[in-house]
Amino acid sequence: MERKSYMKRILIINPNTAKETAEVMQEQCRAVAEPGTHVDATYIKSRPGFSSYKVFSYVDLAICTTESIKIAWQNRNNYDGIIVAGFSDVGVDAMKEILEIPVLGIAEASYHMASLISHRFTVLTGTSKWTPPKDDYVRALGVETKVASFRTYSEWNESDSFEELKARLLSIARTAMAEDGAEAVILGGGPLVGYGKLLQEELGIPVIDPTIAAFKLMESMIALGYSQSKKCKWSEPLDKLGDSSGFIPYDRGWLDEA
Repeated sequence: MERKSYMKRILIINPNTAKETAEVMQEQCRAVAEPGTHVDATYIKSRPGFSSYKVFSYVDLAICTTESIKIAWQNRNNYDGIIVAGFSDVGVDAMKEILEIPVLGIAEASYHMASLISHRFTVLTGTSKWTPPKDDYVRALGVETKVASFRTYSEWNESDSFEELKARLLSIARTAMAEDGAEAVILGGGPLVGYGKLLQEELGIPVIDPTIAAFKLMESMIALGYSQSKKCKWSEPLDKLGDSSGFIPYDRGWLDEA
């Protein structure tokens, strides 16, 4: 792939099989990209026996994680940075471990950004099923004291129009502001890309669109020459393991499988 015409090339992975969501993510990020930045968005391909329009369960999460890691690995030489645009940060640690280029999850990016611009923030989640793992994740990231609440906006109601979903998000956000003391709101889902600025104008507080937040942060990381440290947590995975009889090799050829 020709890379000389761009200073930065960024790949967004939508970690499910929703092509339409990936297309919207690409459109929205291209609209705010700096001159010299090119962004593409891709998604997991459906095949017989598997499709996942959204990640509804831990079973879906496990399959989508594996497929997302393969996409990242196979594109490692074509891009300068990779963003995982699912709010579960699917496979992010594994990608940071096996890749030299920077990797960001939209959840980790938005949590840290919200911590910088508010005392406490609320996360709007698509379903209450994902509140416990989100609660665990903010603790792992060290920002749990900044979380005012997790509020569910949907329970997977896919019948809403754009305006109906916008009205629901506004209603839940206003409740979080009034009852939980939220000073900022995070839209806890990749498919909500494009709603952030519209809601912010009506609410009068920061509303973080996680895909856009991660994209702009990735642009800055690439410009500054930053990537994940390989010192400890994301150090290179072992290629072989020694024992008394010699070395046992690891085979990770599945990463290259289509």
